[in-house]
Amino acid sequence: MGVIDMGKNMAQLMREHPGLARLLALKGIDCGECLASEVDTLADVVRMYGLDLQTLMTEIQHADLAGKGVG
Repeated sequence: MGVIDMGKNMAQLMREHPGLARLLALKGIDCGECLASEVDTLADVVRMYGLDLQTLMTEIQHADLAGKGVG
């Protein structure tokens, strides 16, 4: 897994980390369908939904390392 660039918007991150959209959807956050994904960053999503950034990053890393996305 590459380093997640916190400056990229969610649409870019979901293309680079395919499991990210599914992981967020499992948390009730549907970034894949949201027009704001073109401007919102992961930091914005974490702040808006009260997520723990470190926990989310660990979950993304585990999903990417498993090579199968999330779920």
